[in-house]
Amino acid sequence: MRIVLTSGALPRLEGAADFKRFSLAIDPLLRGDPAPAVAAIGEMADADHVWVRPDAIRAICPLAGDPDWAKGFDAMVGYAAQHGWTDDKGRIRAHIEVLEALEPVEAGVFRDAMRRFASGVCIVAAGEGDGRCGMTVSAFTSVSAEPPLVLVCLNRSAFAHSCLTGADRFSVNILGAQQEETAMLFAGQRGIHGADRFDDLWQQDAAGAPVLTTAHHSIVCAMESQHVSGSHTVLVGRVVAASTGNDDGALLNYNGALRQGTWAA
Repeated sequence: MRIVLTSGALPRLEGAADFKRFSLAIDPLLRGDPAPAVAAIGEMADADHVWVRPDAIRAICPLAGDPDWAKGFDAMVGYAAQHGWTDDKGRIRAHIEVLEALEPVEAGVFRDAMRRFASGVCIVAAGEGDGRCGMTVSAFTSVSAEPPLVLVCLNRSAFAHSCLTGADRFSVNILGAQQEETAMLFAGQRGIHGADRFDDLWQQDAAGAPVLTTAHHSIVCAMESQHVSGSHTVLVGRVVAASTGNDDGALLNYNGALRQGTWAA
């Protein structure tokens, strides 16, 4: 198995069922000072090795609840101890590997590719009264059904970013096919800002976030986690409420334009 640490992302485990090898791979960007990133899973042993906590491995392993995996993992830890590859705290020594540095695709090429992905259009909103804030986003998806988790990506240069990332609760309002004007308003295209964007169609949900009552569908989330990745902050929310508004189809973002996604019943 191999733990992978990359800049701005949570640790991940590759080859979780491979108990015959154990290493730590790091992003080339971290090579100069890997200690801050390594702290999430252990501690530097020397320039080329890390002491990794077994509990950190279990925390990031998708198979951790499987009895067969637990048996194999315990055997691996035992084997490491027999060969002097553990310390007095039970941490396992892992050799550091550096991931191959791949040049990213040119930004224009990337944007053109992503414009070809049809996505729904949402408004993420938080706050109450004069403290309400919101922004239009397309980067929204489900993460898990049990527990119910979703993620949404917020541009860190957006005016509403600090308000949304600082909120304990936020709503994701999936816009209907006829709500292009609302999308443009919350995208900052109408010269109106902050709480002035919210009208009587917005109501405060009992869970503590503003909800657009005419949206195609709305969910309210409790903040689960967040981390910075590139130009955006990724919010993960635990869904605590959901409601249906209209059923006239969804508003879509495709190839740089908003389009109506409708269908026959």
